[in-house]
Amino acid sequence: MEPMFEKAAILGLGLLGGSLAKAGKKLGLIGAVAGCGRTEKRLEFALANGIADTIHKDPAEAVRGAGLVVVCTPVGTAPAMLEAIAPHLEKGALVTDVGSTKRKIVERAEAVLPESVYFVGGHPMAGSENSGVEAATDTLFENAICALTSSSGTNMMALNRLEKFWTALKAKVLVVSPAEHDLLVAASSHLPHMVAVALTRCVAGVSENYEKVIPLLAGGFRDTTRIASGSPEMWRDICLENRESIAAVLEDFIRTASETAELIKRGDSAELAAHLSRAKTFRDELPSRGRGILEPVHEILVDVSDKPGIIGEIATTLGRNHINLRNINVQHVREFQGGTLSVILEKDADIDRAISLLKERGFAARPRE
Repeated sequence: MEPMFEKAAILGLGLLGGSLAKAGKKLGLIGAVAGCGRTEKRLEFALANGIADTIHKDPAEAVRGAGLVVVCTPVGTAPAMLEAIAPHLEKGALVTDVGSTKRKIVERAEAVLPESVYFVGGHPMAGSENSGVEAATDTLFENAICALTSSSGTNMMALNRLEKFWTALKAKVLVVSPAEHDLLVAASSHLPHMVAVALTRCVAGVSENYEKVIPLLAGGFRDTTRIASGSPEMWRDICLENRESIAAVLEDFIRTASETAELIKRGDSAELAAHLSRAKTFRDELPSRGRGILEPVHEILVDVSDKPGIIGEIATTLGRNHINLRNINVQHVREFQGGTLSVILEKDADIDRAISLLKERGFAARPRE
C-alpha cells in the first residue's frame, strides 16, 4: 500500500510530533519523516529509535520535498514558524499544526503561505503526563478528538485529505471554524485550568494566615486543582493566543460564581438548592461511556488500598485472563488510605467478567454508572 505522504516534516519533535511520526509510519501513512527540533540529544534519540529518518535543526531543510508539514511548536511560536518555512515549501504541500488555539494561527498561515500550498489548522486533543519525544507512543491519538478548521480560505480537498489521515490514525475528527474552536476549547479546557489556578491561589492566600488548612487539602482539593500544575509558560502562551475567548468565558464564570455567593449570603435555601441541583443534573448527564463522535468508554471503578504493586496486581489479574486494558487512571485519592482507580477496558463485553475476577481477588469493583 502506498503511503498517503512519501515524506512528512515534523517541526517540533516532542510528544505530539514524535507520536504522530511513530503512528504514521507504523500504519503506513507516512513513508519517511524529517524531524526538526532544537535539542541535539532528543533529535539523536528520534533518529536512533526510528521515529525520524533524517534530523534537522533548520526548518527550511526539513520541509524540502515534504508533502505533509506539521508544525508542532508551542502556539506562541507557530506563526513565526509558518513565516520562516513559507519560501521553502514544496508546491502542493499540505501544511497543518497541532496548536490548542486556532484563530491567530489560521489567519497567519493564510497571510504568509504561498497559494501553491494548502493549510488546514489542526488540534489533536491528546497528551500525557510525560513530555518529549522519549515519551512518544504510536497509540497516543487513538479515540482522541482531533479538531480541524474550516475557514473561507480552506481548500476542501486538503481538508478532506487531512481528515482521512487523522481518521486512519484512529482519531475522531471534528470540523469547526477557527473562532468556534477557540470558544469551545476556552469553555471546555482553558476555563477549567484558570479556575484551578484561581482556586489554588485563593487557598494559598488562606494558608498564609491559617497554616492548619494545609493538612486538610486532600483528595477533593488535589483532584480539582491537579491541572494547575501545568507548565506556566505553555499556559501563558495559550492565554495570550486565545485571550478574547478565555476572557469571555471567565467573565461568565465570575458572574455565575457571584450569583452563588449572593445566594449563600442571603441564605435562600430554596433557590440555593435549585442552583446546586441544576449543576448536579448537568454534571450527572455528562457521558461516562461516550456520546456523539466519541466511541464508548468501557470503564470500571476499583477501590484500592495504599500499598506498593496494587496497580500491577490488577493489570496482571486481568491480563492473565485475556482482558485487554486501554488505560488505568487514579480517580480519587485519600491520603495514606488508598483511593479509586478508573480501569478502561478494550471491550464492553469484558466488564462483568473483569469485575468478577477482581472481586475474587478481594477488590471492590463496580461499573461506572
